[in-house]
Amino acid sequence: MIGIGDALSFLLYPFAASVAFVLIHAYLGVHVLRRNIVFADLALAQLSALGATVAFALGYAPASPAGFAYALAFTALGAALLTFTRALGRLVSQEAFVGILYVAATAATVLVVDRSPQGAEHVKKILIGSILTVEPPDLIMFVALYGLIGLLHWFARVPMLAVASEAQPSGRSRLAVSLWDFLFFLSFGVVVTSSVTTAGVLLVFSFLIVPAVIGSLFSRTVPVVLAIAWASGTLASALGLASSFVLDLPTGAAMVVAFVLVLALAGLARALLFVPAAQSRRNWRAAADTAGLLALAPVLASSLWLIVNPAADQPLLAVLERTTGLGPATFLNAADRATYVEAIRDAARFQAEVAALNAKERAARVGGTPLTDDEVRRVASYQQSFNEMARGERFVEDVLRARARARERWIVGLPAAALALVGLGLLVRRRRHKSAA
Repeated sequence: MIGIGDALSFLLYPFAASVAFVLIHAYLGVHVLRRNIVFADLALAQLSALGATVAFALGYAPASPAGFAYALAFTALGAALLTFTRALGRLVSQEAFVGILYVAATAATVLVVDRSPQGAEHVKKILIGSILTVEPPDLIMFVALYGLIGLLHWFARVPMLAVASEAQPSGRSRLAVSLWDFLFFLSFGVVVTSSVTTAGVLLVFSFLIVPAVIGSLFSRTVPVVLAIAWASGTLASALGLASSFVLDLPTGAAMVVAFVLVLALAGLARALLFVPAAQSRRNWRAAADTAGLLALAPVLASSLWLIVNPAADQPLLAVLERTTGLGPATFLNAADRATYVEAIRDAARFQAEVAALNAKERAARVGGTPLTDDEVRRVASYQQSFNEMARGERFVEDVLRARARARERWIVGLPAAALALVGLGLLVRRRRHKSAA
């Protein structure tokens, strides 16, 4: 059992790196939102991934200097293209060019990966990253690099924010606007290139956009937006890291989900608490109606599905059974119930035997005395036998479960469908009454 101290020690450097990512990416995210090019980060991140993939195909590690150089070169090309597309904004939205750039970079990455050994594993790493592997030298590099870029943006904040806020900046030549744009996108690309190999494309996009959106929900003033963005991004990073450690989940995916949940909570708080009292009451009623709809609609659909096809998979009913402990055995007679319980117990026992054999074979292969050929054949035979017996017991479970649910559809499904239908009718009637008023 890992203690709290060990967990904090293990997550310290990943969390510190996450804070560094939040500080620089949230600031750049404010620029991106003001420019209305939300997916520029995805496009540049994908170009960086394409460069790293080309380096990987040529035999260089993505984290090596050569891998970084390839990624940065492709990202710099993207920065130049994004700078050029702003001049075409009068003809076509720049966001359209950003989308095309992202699709082209993704397709090119697939083509390169198709010719690379272990390409699928490389793509997985590029998407979700490996933030848990951050070490002190990596953290020092991030802090130094992002500190320099932060200083650059601090000294150039006035023209950069002005160029970002205006579709066609006045009082500046087209060359000056293009230079400031290219400087922004190039620094943006350096940040993305350095963070994608560690955090992955998906998490980097979350660092960039989600905190900036949360800050923009509550203010239009840049310092206030940044303060809220940094606080919410740090909170989401801590929640994602902690949940991935406690629940043994993939870290990158858990952190992305944590960012989305914090955004959802911030949106609810903004709509319910940070509005005038009259609007708050209307929003609370709308939220209650929406919650009722989201609860009753699945119940109605699941109940009708149980009535029409009781032998099919019933996901919502299965969750209810696990939660309440009232499984299919409740609706079987005494003989069938005993057979059902015995089949579940035997299937679990056979699966445990298979797991034990797998562990024995793995331990012998990795660090113990290798098994002889006869022992390997004997283990494989036992595994096959136990798997066949487990499948037989699961077949008995399925037959008896279908028999139970054929009765359950009238005892549970029909009343639940009727109650859900009545509840939905009351909600619709209430909404119509409010609209008429």
